Amino acid sequence: MNADERSERLEQLFRGTFRRVMAYCLRRASEAAAHDAVAEVYAVAWRKRRQLPADDEEAVLWLLGIARRVLANQARSQRRWARLLMRVAERAEPDPPPAADPYGAEDAGDAADGLAAALAQASDADRELLRLAYWDDLSRGDIATVLGISVGAVDTRLHRARQRLRQRLASANPHQDPAKEKDHAER
Repeated sequence: MNADERSERLEQLFRGTFRRVMAYCLRRASEAAAHDAVAEVYAVAWRKRRQLPADDEEAVLWLLGIARRVLANQARSQRRWARLLMRVAERAEPDPPPAADPYGAEDAGDAADGLAAALAQASDADRELLRLAYWDDLSRGDIATVLGISVGAVDTRLHRARQRLRQRLASANPHQDPAKEKDHAER
């Protein structure tokens, strides 16, 4: 089989197997990840078209084997990315506390300690979101990209995380004037 015949055969195989390969990937990954995987499957198949089995059923199984490896590579890549994000988040140094004490404590060190304690009580997801927004100073769009969610979801989660943090700070410092806290939160 010459190169043109192999290319034509792969094109016919693509038309005949696309739905099956897509369904295979959709059962194992999100829609976006499945589309990426299918594109990679056929790119790999094109590069390895000399190894394309002659039998149609074997060719389908060959493509599904490629899909399996592509999905495994995607999963490994996502795990590496998550570990990298966690290492970066753990190493992130908070900015020094502001000179003015926004929490009404006697000394800025107490406010920083209160904030650190409130953050320690926060969920991992809230801590990560607040770190990305305030310590890493990322935009909402950048946070959405890092977390793999929509900008609207970032807005909602950030709003809720701030509310929960505000509640923890208020319970840690019951002498805080609620009006003063509201003014600070709106800035």
